[in-house]
Amino acid sequence: MQSNFFKDTKYCPRCHDYVRYLQSLESSFCVDCGGKVRLFSTADKRAFLRSLKQEKTARRTGSKWVS
Repeated sequence: MQSNFFKDTKYCPRCHDYVRYLQSLESSFCVDCGGKVRLFSTADKRAFLRSLKQEKTARRTGSKWVS
């Protein structure tokens, strides 16, 4: 899968939304407000980690994991 720089977004806590960003060597910054951005919102990070845990549990028990 090839990345598309112009459509890539990260979460901005200041804007409370996924936004386009500028990447530096150390951090990424929102193009709208200039604040630091991160990969996920808190809620999306929790959901992502929960789904990983469910998948790991399903693999251990041998059952199929359904999203």
